[in-house]
Amino acid sequence: MKLFKILAGCTLAAFSAFSCSTSTDSTATTETTSTTCSSTSSTVLGCVGDNSSNKITVALAKSAKFTKGLTVFGINILATSGVENAKLLHAANITAELLDNDENGTVDNVDVVNKLVSLSTAVTMYKTDSEDYDTSPIVAAGWLDKYGLGLGADETVVNYADGESHDASVEEIFHMISQHGYSVVYPTVFGESNTSTSTVAKAMDVARGSTTPQRCATTPCTWSYNNTDCSTAGSVDNASNDKAWYFYDDSSADYATMQTEYIYWSLSSKFGMHDSTAGLTKSSSEWCPNTKAKLLAQDPTIYNLLDNSTYAFPTVMPNASYGYYTFKTADIITF
Repeated sequence: MKLFKILAGCTLAAFSAFSCSTSTDSTATTETTSTTCSSTSSTVLGCVGDNSSNKITVALAKSAKFTKGLTVFGINILATSGVENAKLLHAANITAELLDNDENGTVDNVDVVNKLVSLSTAVTMYKTDSEDYDTSPIVAAGWLDKYGLGLGADETVVNYADGESHDASVEEIFHMISQHGYSVVYPTVFGESNTSTSTVAKAMDVARGSTTPQRCATTPCTWSYNNTDCSTAGSVDNASNDKAWYFYDDSSADYATMQTEYIYWSLSSKFGMHDSTAGLTKSSSEWCPNTKAKLLAQDPTIYNLLDNSTYAFPTVMPNASYGYYTFKTADIITF
């Protein structure tokens, strides 16, 4: 019963902000653990389990082998013991910047964030692949495992600082936002599924070299493309050249995943994530328009969708330094 006592002191309204601390009374005959949440001036930060509609409670997070975490605009960020606090805070900053890109303390697309919160979405961080967590206790409580997004601490880095590695936290956290936010709120425009006929799915088909969908719902999938060389790639406005500029070739990816990757590549290129030589090298094995200018010239369909203010997509690349609130180690609750 002691695990459920953890929740009693951490039940506040969604999006209220507070810091959390844990303490253990080692002098008691029975170990007792308590969590105290105290209000702060921020509207960004929260504790895991603070919202009664959030299926991921502290007790469940602990039973799934997570040892610490926090929430950002109601989104769970959980980590195993091997994840450095600095990496967890890096992910918190990236989440905040993607959801509140103008950094004014208010989310840019309320409908998308409300959907993410209602689904109890989570960034689930691990140190190495061998350091597994087990989400089955959370799933048994009614949470869907697909709403968790795995992120390795060692791939959470300063973007291309080493000359070859992008910041995977931007990619993975945006995958969560697009899959379970935009795709659900705007299904006819951004719907991502193996049967999707959304505007994005159709744009992706063209980017892959054909207006006819190349679908696969059961992995492993076999993908074929009419081009895998950026120097000969076509564009939306060049009817005489329909050669692909997006040729992701991963047998573990189904048609829905192809859409998820397509919108990520498009958005990250639009806000300049891959502008460098290292970014060009990284992208060119599966994606050609690695800069904003190239994306507009080669794929104006997706560019204009992402540029439509109705949807409030991020326009500035996150740099893990959220301007409205400074995330601190003291903001992390340990389980």
